[in-house]
Amino acid sequence: MSPSYSIDQARCTFCGGCSSVCPAQAVLIRDGAGRIAENCIRCGNCFRFCPISAVKVTEGNLDT
Repeated sequence: MSPSYSIDQARCTFCGGCSSVCPAQAVLIRDGAGRIAENCIRCGNCFRFCPISAVKVTEGNLDT
């Protein structure tokens, strides 16, 4: 099963780091909120990059 990613709005500082490491440009930060778009390729870069663990794996297993 592929992992699914989400952004914990309460933890996110909107630094844009996760967006900068996303090869699919699927991390959207707009109007003080972050979200993972449907074009996410589930590579896990955003999850691994986030220094404050605001990106969450909501199901499945993370490929390492």
